[in-house]
Amino acid sequence: MMANIQAVARLAGTSRSTVSRVISGNPHVSPAAKAKVLAAIKQLGYVPNSLARQMRAQKSHTIGLLTAGYFPTLGDFLNEFAQSAQQYGYHVNVYVTRNAEEERAVLANLETHLLDAVYLMTQFNDWPVIEQYAQFGPIATWRRLDSPVIYSSYVDHYPVYLQILTYLAAKHFTRIGHVLSAPSSTNTKARLRAIQTFANAHPRIDQSWQVFSPVQAGAGIKAAQQWLADAQRPPAVIIYSDYVAADFIATLRQAGKTVPQDCQVFGFDNSAFGRVMGLTTIDPKLGQQAQNAFHYLYNQLHKQQLPIMPITPTIVRRESC
Repeated sequence: MMANIQAVARLAGTSRSTVSRVISGNPHVSPAAKAKVLAAIKQLGYVPNSLARQMRAQKSHTIGLLTAGYFPTLGDFLNEFAQSAQQYGYHVNVYVTRNAEEERAVLANLETHLLDAVYLMTQFNDWPVIEQYAQFGPIATWRRLDSPVIYSSYVDHYPVYLQILTYLAAKHFTRIGHVLSAPSSTNTKARLRAIQTFANAHPRIDQSWQVFSPVQAGAGIKAAQQWLADAQRPPAVIIYSDYVAADFIATLRQAGKTVPQDCQVFGFDNSAFGRVMGLTTIDPKLGQQAQNAFHYLYNQLHKQQLPIMPITPTIVRRESC
């Protein structure tokens, strides 16, 4: 028969509460009592039921991070987010969800207290569906969202993209190309608005060369092939991620073209790819986004006021543009 906490207490000659304090690491136990409890645990082979303790306490000290799959900035974000969580005694579980049903299954862990909070890198369900789970625990996302119950750590790409276009206009380009993600993406919509605003102010700058790619894998290769095949290819191209921009540059080089001599390339997200490829890019302060997201979740769980810092993306100038 499996040993339980009562058996440990009887053998150690202590109370159940003393055994619980030893198991939880509570320092307020005498050395003699602690030694007796540990000896009894070893003799009986008792294994504490951590899940049961979590259920009773309604705390798991675990945050679920949901993503539809790996993409380059996920690693950078997760590293910063996990470090912030660890600093305050929290673990981060990563869930790769492929559809709305799997996403809801993870969100349901908030209700059973297997997760204290959730962060969404990607999203399958409509936001009203996800908002229903916020009654069981705080939810945050980096998707662009205005919600009274879900925190969004997004960066507004509209003013950032205008900043990039203004930078290129100052370099006297008359043609600027764009490699964008899916048209349905909120970030793409913000960038398209910036392109239109800029076009209204600079009607002589041709921005008609536009390529859309819903996924990052292969997007840079595809865009570079289109650029190479176009007789009216633009001398400057803005690309929505450093990873895609790195593939774009590598494909141009394989075709005998050079950057920035044949094409100036502007990336986005200041990732390791950008540093290796010498990309001029935007630093969206990913670490600050991750820290803000954790601070929000922690504040909601503990009624604290850890700071949520304002984020100001900046241009990182390198040799590609």
